[in-house]
Parts: sequence; structure tokens; C-alpha cells
Amino acid sequence: MIQVDFADESDQTRQEYLCEVIENALKEIVPDERAEFLEGLKTRFPTLADFGALPVSQGQETTKRPTYGQVMSDDPATLVQMLTKKFPVLSEEGRESVVRGLQQGGIAIRGSQDYSGALPEELLDQLKAMLQPDNQAGLEPARVAALAALLTDFVIKIEPLVWNTWRKLSPHSKIRPSGNIKDVMKKFASAGGDETQEAVGEKLKELNQIITALITAVGRAGDQFAKHHLSKLSPSEISALVRLEPKGVLVGHEVKCWRKYQQLAGELTEASIEAQIRDAVVDCVESLMKISRRG
Repeated sequence: MIQVDFADESDQTRQEYLCEVIENALKEIVPDERAEFLEGLKTRFPTLADFGALPVSQGQETTKRPTYGQVMSDDPATLVQMLTKKFPVLSEEGRESVVRGLQQGGIAIRGSQDYSGALPEELLDQLKAMLQPDNQAGLEPARVAALAALLTDFVIKIEPLVWNTWRKLSPHSKIRPSGNIKDVMKKFASAGGDETQEAVGEKLKELNQIITALITAVGRAGDQFAKHHLSKLSPSEISALVRLEPKGVLVGHEVKCWRKYQQLAGELTEASIEAQIRDAVVDCVESLMKISRRG
């Protein structure tokens, strides 16, 4: 970075900045290990020793030239990059301190409340009750915001899929969505939005009802279809149907039963089975939705 940022400077200037960087690194190393550190540094960068970028001794006179850190601190882009890199790893208290400092300096930060921890206590209590986090860790506002983004993405994508599936199953059903959930969520989350939290809750409740009804209906439809056709094609049912028909003189009861079975089984086609399963799903969904809406 020094070679690139100060390529137009003299060798002496770049040497001084390199020395400063190495000296700062040595401060974080135990004194007894510094010599080994420098030897390892020379091994990785052989030209460093030839260039003369060695730490200055304490007795050596320093120049009045600005240090590397001072020069870099005057570059706004570098400061932003450094803050962006450091901010995510700061503690919540550290983040609050940075945000307050920037605001006091007249720098407005959009969405700064996401990092200040100023989430409504009522919402935090609801989340804690649902998620049950570790008592010591608590909930981190930035992670809560990230979680909200993931859940919003899921809801926005799943809603049209669910309702389009229902429309294909039952084109003429009166059960339809009351509106687009994305629009409601957008109006609620926007500054000065005219939608309420209750409106978002109602849309989510509606989506939850149709998803629950569809999943439940799929589980029940197969069982209902199997029971219906097993009873319809069972030997006892066929025998009972044959006994209700006019008796033939030359045809035995067993032959009539076989003919009745062939007749009933022949009515089972791929299209008819699909239609019957679909009807079973639709009936179950509509029944469950009526119960849910009454509740």
C-alpha cells in the first residue's frame, strides 16, 4: 500500500513510512521476540534490508516529515474504508460511541438506529420469548435487522407461489388474497408509511392460514382417496351392488361380481384420479379456511 500510495515520493520518504509501519508492528511483539520477527521479515522480503527500511533507534533523530499514519488520516476514502472494516467487529457499545461521535460532528447517518440498540423493549421482549436466546448474550440489533431482511425475503417470495398454486387447484374459489403482502410491508416499513403493524400481522396471518390449509389438505387427501376407492372396489361392496341389480338366470353371482369390478376399475383413468385428488384437496382447504377465518 505504501509503495502504491507514495510511488511518486522519494526513496527516503517511502523508507521512513516503511520504518514507521514496522515500528508499529514491533510494539505489539514481546521485546525478546522482536529480533526473530525482523529476521523472518527479511526472509520474506529480502529487498527490504537492501532498501534500508529498518526501525529507527530511540536515540536517532526523527524528521519533521508527517508520518504515514498522519498522511493516510487526511484521506477521506481511506478513513471510510478503515471504519467500514472495523465497525462490524466492534462491540455494541463501541458502535454506539462511533455513531454518536459522527452525529455530533454533523454527519447524518441513515438508519443509525439499527446500530444504536434503540429497539422498542416490547419488540425485544417478543423476540426473546420466541427465540429464547442465551440470557447473557441477549439480542444484537444488527443481527435482528439481518434476520428481518431474510424473513422478509422469504415471505415476499413464498406468497405468490402459494396463491398461484391455489388458483390452479381451484380457479373459481372465493378464497383469494386480500392484497399484495409486499406492498403492505413496504408501506409499513417506509418512513411516514400509512400502514399499521396490525395490517402486516393480518396479511401474515392470512398467508399462514392458506399455507397451513394446503399442507394439511395434501396430507389428508391421499388418505381420503385411498379409503374411498378401497371401499368402492372391495369384494363386499361389489357383492352388495350386484345383489341390487336384476337377477340373471344363466349368470352366476361370481361372474356378475367380476363384471362389476371390471366396470368400476375401468372408470379409473389418470385424469379422473388426478381430478378426484385435486377435488379432495380443494374441499379440505376450503373447509379449513372457513374454520380459520371464523376463529
